[in-house]
Amino acid sequence: MSAADFPRILVITSNNFNLISGGGITLTNLFRGWPSDRIANLHEDPTPEDHSVCRISYRLSDAEIGWAWPLSLVRGWSAPAGSCGGHSGENSTGAPSVASEGEEGVGRRYTRWIVGDGIPRSVKITDRLARWLDAFRPDLLYGFLGSMAQIRLVRELARTLGIPVAIHIMDDWPSVLYRRGLLGPLLRRVVQREFDAVLRDARLRLGICEDMCAEYRLRYGYPFFPFHNALDVDEWLPHAKRDWRPGSPFVVRYVGSIVADGQRDALRDVCDGVASLRASGADIEMWVHAPRAHAAYLHDGRFPREGLHLVDPPGAGIVSRLLAEADLLVLPFNFDTRSARYLRFSMPTKVPAYMVSGTPILVYGPPEIAIARYARRDGWGHLVTTVGIQALRKALQWLMDDQAARELLGRRAHELARQRHDAADVRSRFQAVLAETVAKARQEAGRSDQTTT
Repeated sequence: MSAADFPRILVITSNNFNLISGGGITLTNLFRGWPSDRIANLHEDPTPEDHSVCRISYRLSDAEIGWAWPLSLVRGWSAPAGSCGGHSGENSTGAPSVASEGEEGVGRRYTRWIVGDGIPRSVKITDRLARWLDAFRPDLLYGFLGSMAQIRLVRELARTLGIPVAIHIMDDWPSVLYRRGLLGPLLRRVVQREFDAVLRDARLRLGICEDMCAEYRLRYGYPFFPFHNALDVDEWLPHAKRDWRPGSPFVVRYVGSIVADGQRDALRDVCDGVASLRASGADIEMWVHAPRAHAAYLHDGRFPREGLHLVDPPGAGIVSRLLAEADLLVLPFNFDTRSARYLRFSMPTKVPAYMVSGTPILVYGPPEIAIARYARRDGWGHLVTTVGIQALRKALQWLMDDQAARELLGRRAHELARQRHDAADVRSRFQAVLAETVAKARQEAGRSDQTTT
C-alpha cells in the first residue's frame, strides 16, 4: 500500500506499544511500517513506550476511566500501588493479576470477594482527551478489549466519533470474567450485554488463532479472522540453533510473564521436575526470565538455589540469541478448570519466537487448549498433558537423552515459524484488512449519501 492508502487508526488498548509485554510486542510487530503520523494509541499502561512504530499516544487517567460511586469509596485502599486507571485485577490482555495475597492487601482482597475479577468503571471523554482526538482525527478504532472499561471506552468513542470499529480478541476472557465474587453474576450479565453490543456494531472482528475464530463464529454468529504475533524471520535466522548437542549443564528456559490463571502453577511444576532430576544427579538447570514480581513466588525454598535462576526479562536485542542458546524451552499452562477455560483459545506472543529459534519446545498443559492442539497436530513441540512431576520428569529425562528427537522438534518448529509466522506475510495481510475495512465503510457512507440526496 502507498502512504495515502493507510487510514488514520486509533489503537485503544490497556497496554501501550512496547517491547516488554505480550500485548505491546504484538502491537509493535503487527503495525510496524504503518505511517507514524497515521497511528495513535489510547492506553492505560505505565510501561515505557517504544516509539519505533507509534509516536502519538495518550495515557488515560482516573479522570477518563474512574470507579463509579459507591465503589469509588474503596479506590484508595484496594487499587494496587502505582496504578493509574489500569484494570483492577487484570493485566494488559484482561487476565487476572498475579499479585499474591500479601501484595494485594486486605482491602483489595475484600473488593475481589465482593466484585470478583475487576471493578466496573465509568468512562468520560474529558476536554483534554477530546482536544487530543480532534487533533488526530481517526478513521478507524481498533481495540483489544478485555475488560468492561475497554468495552465502554470503545463504544463511547465509536458513538462520539462516528467511525468504524475493529476488535481483536487475545484470550477467551468472555468465558471467565465475573464468574466469582458476590456481584459476579450481575456484573457478568452487564459485561456480556455490552460486549454483544460491540460485536454487533463492529465492522471487523479478529481473533488470536483459528481455533478461537471458529468457536466465536459459532458462539456469537459473526465472522472472525485470525491474526497472531508475527516476526521478521530474516532478522532471527542468524541466531537460530544449528547444533542440538546437549549443553553442560542442560539449560531449560522460560521467558515471559507469569499469570495466575495462565502459567503460575504449571511453571512451578516444571521447576519441581528440574529440581527432582538435579537431585538425582542430572546436570540440568532451570532459567526463568520474568518480571521480579511475577517470579517472586518461586523463591520459597523448595528448589535448590544453584539449579534455579530467576532473572529479569531479556532486552529485545538479545532474545533471539538467548532462546537459541538454551537446550530446551518450556511453554507451561495451568491445569485447573478456570485456567483451562481462559487459555482454551490463547496463543502466547512468545510462540513464534520460541519456534523460529530452533530450540526444542516442551508444552506442558491440558490437552484441550489451542496451543496443545497446535503442537500435537503439527509436531513442533513435545506434549505433556498429564499433570504432575512424574510425567514432567520422564519427559525432561527423555529430551535430555535423545539428541535426534531434540533436533527433529527444533527443525520442525523452525520451518513452521518461517511458513506461518513471518511478518512479511502476516503483517501485510493484517494491515490490508484494516485499510479495506475503512475503504468499505467510506463506500457505503457515500452510497447512503447519494440515496439520501
